[in-house]
Amino acid sequence: MNIGIKSKQEDILDTATSLFSEFGYHAVGIDRIIAESKVAKMTLYKHFPSKDFLIESVLVRRDFMLRESIIDNLNKETTPLLKLKSIFDWYARWFQSEDFHGCMFIKATEEFSDITSNIRKFSQDHKVWITDLMESLLKEVGVKNADAMAAHLIVILDGLTVQANMFTTDRVEQINYAWKYVEYVAVSAPSM
Repeated sequence: MNIGIKSKQEDILDTATSLFSEFGYHAVGIDRIIAESKVAKMTLYKHFPSKDFLIESVLVRRDFMLRESIIDNLNKETTPLLKLKSIFDWYARWFQSEDFHGCMFIKATEEFSDITSNIRKFSQDHKVWITDLMESLLKEVGVKNADAMAAHLIVILDGLTVQANMFTTDRVEQINYAWKYVEYVAVSAPSM
């Protein structure tokens, strides 16, 4: 076991994630990933037989890492409302991070329009997961139509993500405004 030493597969995934996040999926070729991850072409294809498989692997790994990060953040809070707020706080920190280039899942659905592709399915699964998470928290808060409100919240968060990727100013201010609206609706009108 190589503790502290990254495998070639991890190097490839890290490089591909960074490049796909910043430049998109179609704009980044396999040769660039090979060059920047400093692996042989045969090594890349040993782990990832096609570019689509590499993209799928990146999305599955990204989904796992985001879920883990969001849940860790959520578990620091004690009430359902604060747990819901922690999701908005997580987004605010993400928007401020150096490697923020928008949502890889949104980009994937834009670039891969085939509704039967695994790439699209993995992207949808991530959005369904976070929507379901918010719905369960909203139910705990006492919001009656928690499913409808959770669907609205994912639209708000996705819209804020696109806006934060387009504009570098007011990223946190916008998410704070969104949270104040959500808090008002969830607390003041839980019977919606």
